[in-house]
Amino acid sequence: MTDTHPNSVVTFGDRRRNAPNESAAGDISPWEVLRGVWARKEIILGVFLAFMVVAAFWLFTATPTYTVETRVMLAPRAGEISTFDNESSPLLPDAQTLQTEIQVLTSRLLVARLITDLGLASNPEFNPALRSPGFLGRVAVAFGMRARTPSTDIEEITDVVLSRLEVYQKTNSRVIAIVFTSVDPRMAAIVPNRLAELYIEQQIEQRTGVTSEATKWLAEQIEELRGKVQKSEAAVETFRTRSGLFLTDGSTLPQQQLTQLNSQLSSAEADRAAAQAKLGNARELLASGNAVNSAAEVLQSPLIQNLRQQEVALRAQIAQMSETMLPTHPRLQAEQANLADLERQIEKEVLKIIEALENEARVASARVNSLRASLTRLQRRMGELNQDEVKLRALQRDAASNRALLESFLLRYQQATARAEADAQAANARIVSRAQQPAEPTFPRMSSALTFATIAGVIFAFLVTFLIEVFSRGFRTGEQAERTTGMPFLGLVPEAEMKRGTLAPADDILRNPSGPYAESIRALQGHVLLARVGDRRARTVLVTSALEGEGKTETAASLARVFALGGYRTIIVDADMRDASVHEAMNVARRPGLADLLMSRAAFQHVIRKDSMSPAHIMQAGTPIANPTGALASSQMQWVLSALQQTYDYVIIDSPAALSAADAQVLAKTADVTILVVKWSSTGRRIVARALKLLSAASSRRVGILLTRVNLRRYRRYGDEALREYPAHPVQQRVAAHRA
Repeated sequence: MTDTHPNSVVTFGDRRRNAPNESAAGDISPWEVLRGVWARKEIILGVFLAFMVVAAFWLFTATPTYTVETRVMLAPRAGEISTFDNESSPLLPDAQTLQTEIQVLTSRLLVARLITDLGLASNPEFNPALRSPGFLGRVAVAFGMRARTPSTDIEEITDVVLSRLEVYQKTNSRVIAIVFTSVDPRMAAIVPNRLAELYIEQQIEQRTGVTSEATKWLAEQIEELRGKVQKSEAAVETFRTRSGLFLTDGSTLPQQQLTQLNSQLSSAEADRAAAQAKLGNARELLASGNAVNSAAEVLQSPLIQNLRQQEVALRAQIAQMSETMLPTHPRLQAEQANLADLERQIEKEVLKIIEALENEARVASARVNSLRASLTRLQRRMGELNQDEVKLRALQRDAASNRALLESFLLRYQQATARAEADAQAANARIVSRAQQPAEPTFPRMSSALTFATIAGVIFAFLVTFLIEVFSRGFRTGEQAERTTGMPFLGLVPEAEMKRGTLAPADDILRNPSGPYAESIRALQGHVLLARVGDRRARTVLVTSALEGEGKTETAASLARVFALGGYRTIIVDADMRDASVHEAMNVARRPGLADLLMSRAAFQHVIRKDSMSPAHIMQAGTPIANPTGALASSQMQWVLSALQQTYDYVIIDSPAALSAADAQVLAKTADVTILVVKWSSTGRRIVARALKLLSAASSRRVGILLTRVNLRRYRRYGDEALREYPAHPVQQRVAAHRA
């Protein structure tokens, strides 16, 4: 069995790299991109020359055009008769007003008026129907697909004029620039000037029309308002008469009556309160047993005052008689009887006064009740009158509103009539700069156009080259391959110069042993000789690629011949049982090989052949089998490789592409060294990263990168390394001896 240890550390000389990272495959160095762009100088020059040819052709075939400008300033006229009595200055147009006027200047209605005024419909420059048809147009006319005399379409002419017209506001000003472009210098000046004039005329017409329409409308409204005023005032008087809402001293009669009743009611309520107070006082004195004679009404009565005087005198007389007479004296008793009669008279008069107070209180209450009833009836009447007064005020407001509106319209009508004639020719715009007929075309300007074309051509050429470089897929330098993949770079293999009589690139090793191709294979041989597996040298070399067609078979054949010519016992094994091609690379007939040996259909002596042009031995793929991957992973394959290592110094294995089948992974686990052949500047970096990931997982990172089919002329622009071609040495005798 083989002495290969799958987990042994393998080195290519002193090279050590990190594990491959698929995400780093898209990293791009700016300096590499710039260097790559400069390496494509032919593309830069070609694109620049093509751009300049197109630019020059366009400049010399382009129709010269003339562009001129008319300027119009927007500002309300000061000192007009209509504003002479206005103390405030006229309002200046704001940004919205300027943009509105620009839209008016570019309106289709105004442009259509310009076309009619200048007769642009008869000018072939603006009327496509008058232009001579081209070749395709004549063919369309001949087959009836187009009218012989197409009709003039004013909308189409308007579109043409608008496409030549540009209207914009001058920066930080109230000036509008009207720019027009034409192939006729005279027409280029006439059109913007006339457009500005038509714009001002349209302003005057609109202003006059607005004034006329306003005056007419005001006259109609005044007549209508006069009728309304008459009707509304008549309605007011009619309603006043019907409702009885006549004014006297600023108020209506019911309002005056209500005021008087309120005053009388207040007075009556006061009288009733006074009478009730007097009556209540007398009753309280009478009920409490106090002398009712002390009441004010009693004291104020003349009869009672007279009786009181008599009572006082009689009491004085009785008192005098009591001093000299006994109580039983008849005279004294008579006087006392008179005093009793007098007191009864006083008491009777007091009761009459109380009764009078009661009558007074009843009369006062009756008067109050009567006044309240009258007030209630008047209030109900006032409620009805208030509703009528609300309606009356509404009618009065309508009449006043109609009257005020009529007066306002009369005033405005008089002002409009007085100022219409004075301001008939006033406009809020004026031409401040007229377009002049240009002497030279404004486009194209040869000097500036050529300068711009040159700068644009250089930028375009570099941009195209930059995009080509950025989107290029493959590796172009060894340093780039090492930095991106993390694997050691084993060298460059240039494209073999195929000449008559040379059937395969491996033949160039013998035909030109000192050439770049042979030297590159010998450089690869040096890396393999330096490769170590632990403490021993590597002896089994697997050559594979990520995709088909990258030169793995020709590289394996060339490496086998270089080892054999160097005195090493070498055999190349074609392990690509799916698409065997080693026999073609070494120009030998197809014979039984590895598949037959693994299937025990042949022995070693039947499947090993000697190369006809070198000391190397060949084991072809042999007869195709159903499961090549299983056969290569079998113990029989391990035994075959172990037997070959005991016989040969180096075993070179050619396998299928790593991304096409799992055969390369199986063989990478067995081989000491794996060489991944990558086509220079072609195979995608992410594809290489995926292939390395598969191979590294199977072979513990024993993978080296070899760039093949390198274009030396282009490569010298990318890399600092150079492949030299040394002088030829006489090796023909050795080759002939080996052939013998």
